Amino acid sequence: MKDSYKATWGGKAALLRDIKPGVSLFVINEHAPITDARYAGIDAGPGRTYSEWIVTSKRSPLIGSVMAQSPTHHGYICVDSLLAKERQIYTRRPDLPLLGAPEAADAYTSGARRAERMAAEQFARERSEDMSRQWAHAGR
Repeated sequence: MKDSYKATWGGKAALLRDIKPGVSLFVINEHAPITDARYAGIDAGPGRTYSEWIVTSKRSPLIGSVMAQSPTHHGYICVDSLLAKERQIYTRRPDLPLLGAPEAADAYTSGARRAERMAAEQFARERSEDMSRQWAHAGR
């Protein structure tokens, strides 16, 4: 498998040829800073995060495309639709914070926030690994 796939005809064909159930796909999300004066001084969070999608053995009922499931919110999307929407998909986990990892509002210090984020990301990784094993086993 390649490290990334771009939204071109060749990239889409290569992605659909290379993926198997249980494979993790990663998307990098760009977040705009908060410019509203009412929210001045509020930490808007990181500017870049990533989302993870696990390839399943399910197919779309209308077009027959392979589906992917999110381990954070359990939603489904067609892999080719995900590629068209995000314009690039990665097969390696980026060194960025995970989008959708739970975070408590009562963590006051930066060290506590960092530790909480690391614990939330570890929990999300364990859930995604479990989901990958489940779909890889179902795809056999």
